[in-house]
Amino acid sequence: MKRNLMFAVAPLCAGLFVSVPLPALGATISGSGLSVTVNETNGSYSVSAAKSNWKFAGTLGAKLSNLATQTKSDRLGSYQEISFDWKDEDNWHGAIRTYQNRPLIAFDVASPKGGLGPTPDFPSFTALPRDLRKLSFSDGAFSPPAFRLNQTSTPWLLFDDAGQTAILSPASDFLVSQMHGDGGGLLASGLNAQVSPLPAGFTHRSFLVVGDGINSTFRSWGDAITDTSGKARPADDADLSVKYLGYWTDNGAFYYYNYDLDKGYTKTLLDLQQHYKERKIPLHYMQLDSWWYQKSLRASNGAIQTTKNTKLPVGTWNAYGGTLDYTASPFLFPQGMKAFNTDLGMPFMVHGRWLDPTGPYRRNYKLSGVVSVDPRWWNERMSYLKNNGVFSYEQDWLSDIYGNTPAMASDLSVGPAFADNMARSAQENGLTLQYCMATPRFFLQGAKYPNLTTIRTSGDRFERGKWNNFLYTSMFADVLRVRPWTDVFNSTESGNLTIAALSSGPVGVGDEIGKESTEALMSTCRADGVLVKPGAPLMPTDASILADARGDKRPLVASTYTDNGQRVGYLFAYPRTDDKPSFSMKPADLGLTGTVYAYDITTKTAKKVEAETTSEENFGQQGWMAYALAPVGRSGIAFLGDISKIVGTGKQRIASVNDEAGKLTVQVVLAANEPSVTLHGYSATAPQATSPNGIVAPVQYDAATGHFTISLSPATNARPTLSNGDSVNMVTMVLTTTR
Repeated sequence: MKRNLMFAVAPLCAGLFVSVPLPALGATISGSGLSVTVNETNGSYSVSAAKSNWKFAGTLGAKLSNLATQTKSDRLGSYQEISFDWKDEDNWHGAIRTYQNRPLIAFDVASPKGGLGPTPDFPSFTALPRDLRKLSFSDGAFSPPAFRLNQTSTPWLLFDDAGQTAILSPASDFLVSQMHGDGGGLLASGLNAQVSPLPAGFTHRSFLVVGDGINSTFRSWGDAITDTSGKARPADDADLSVKYLGYWTDNGAFYYYNYDLDKGYTKTLLDLQQHYKERKIPLHYMQLDSWWYQKSLRASNGAIQTTKNTKLPVGTWNAYGGTLDYTASPFLFPQGMKAFNTDLGMPFMVHGRWLDPTGPYRRNYKLSGVVSVDPRWWNERMSYLKNNGVFSYEQDWLSDIYGNTPAMASDLSVGPAFADNMARSAQENGLTLQYCMATPRFFLQGAKYPNLTTIRTSGDRFERGKWNNFLYTSMFADVLRVRPWTDVFNSTESGNLTIAALSSGPVGVGDEIGKESTEALMSTCRADGVLVKPGAPLMPTDASILADARGDKRPLVASTYTDNGQRVGYLFAYPRTDDKPSFSMKPADLGLTGTVYAYDITTKTAKKVEAETTSEENFGQQGWMAYALAPVGRSGIAFLGDISKIVGTGKQRIASVNDEAGKLTVQVVLAANEPSVTLHGYSATAPQATSPNGIVAPVQYDAATGHFTISLSPATNARPTLSNGDSVNMVTMVLTTTR
């Protein structure tokens, strides 16, 4: 850290003085390969990145005063800071921080005395690296990706063909923030133009992150956002929808505004639950969509709608407008929602939408536009849900809610009053949240809430046309520590099911009774319904993102992994044009080294490949490919886990792996109602299998391919133990090889 002083004159010889071009009055700070320089005389500032040799520069257009530097720390770590004041039509205070252990720069602009808004854009770079690729998220439902810079509250990702990446975004006041510029001549972060007034002491913050690799830099940016708020990544058992297999009745499900007229809605769903029990399909919760509560025919924009399903009885439940009474329809639930919950024997995730702007709630609660900003309303509704068997609340129609609640865009308090009260009341009642139809503003706002566990990242009724947006927007969800949710599909749709299993989020289906596939559903979970999942969501690789940014129209390749002591990569690829019959696979792109065993999850065939070698893989008849990629370890074994699961090495099945020379030790988790599990992998020679607390059947080995399978059972006298609330058997298996 240094401070440069400027002198007007310097002696040349006795009695003669001339001016010399010494450094301007200003300050420089640095940290994690980034440096910042501020010029006090003209208000210019710049950011330089050492590795990429990039420079971003802008100006406040005014002389600065009270320039000062300091070294301190906050919850993001130790930082150096330059602070200063300046004046245009109002008085402003600014600060720039560089962090010592993060590739991060924070920009603050404050209104010390308050006044009219909005604040000036800060930073506002008018000189920046040229010809960078661009990616942001669109200002619409589900925040679809776009390879351009959308002027809304969204991170802007800019990167070159080597993967060097810069990300600029708001870091506070997300519901009233807005990015400005085109990424060519202007790159700026600020507030909506209509924001006013500003209270005294108001401060708006933006973040700039510069790093190597698109996904890794995006993760660094997300860590800065979520570490600021203190949000943790939802655990694999954060709520029932994340942990277990579930059944959904939302748009695209067979029983969405649909039931057997001879039975009624509740009896139809009770029969469905019984049907699944008889087939030993372990459902643990049911989602109830907007049909369950009482609504008007008035849309969020005031337009009058028709009855939702004209083949079913007319009533406030069978309407597609705003909420009139957020309680269970007495027509559908004559004995009440609690009685249905008791009969079903499963808890609920429930849907919620906007409030009818002319409805009865307006008389007793404070509303803005089409939502409640009154904590009393949220407290009462969340308490009602808790008392009626609900574990999670899904707030839908967020894009429409924002558009039809004008004060959210201009008033600093309205958006937080809606979102904060929802999250607080839910948490106080032990409920988690799911966001649906969220714009980027709500993705960012959700980073504040520890009980926001899931978010929809694709449109209604998951299908192939929505795969692209789901995978890209899953990146956005994941870096903000929220699990992505595909939306409902049928169990026989293998591509949808595979993506859902690899997503690390919910797996929920909506089949008609009798049309479900037991085998397919059980490929995602243990016999007790616990989902077997990877360590992170399935997301596009850097190579795919770069190809898409260039407009190459290659097949999309997405990946994830498990790491329970040995890293196993999972890859999903599919073409998006008819003239691309194959894709390029390079295991090293998934963080793997050495010799790798590539197992085709769909055809159940395998081959050995080298991690650094790129191969061309043809798509099968299904038009997509999914591989598990296991490295051949020191033991000589590439271990693939449970042969019946899409994510065979998920920690819910394989708790740990210890790889040693000639020896592999694995700890296997079996549900208490699972008699055995079949494990598999590759070895150059037939492995020997033993278990100190289990029963191992003879190893089945194919000498031609090196593939082996082993059936493992708990010991006959095994006593299940509790793990994360589930009764399980933990069985150790040891594999040895002769190399």
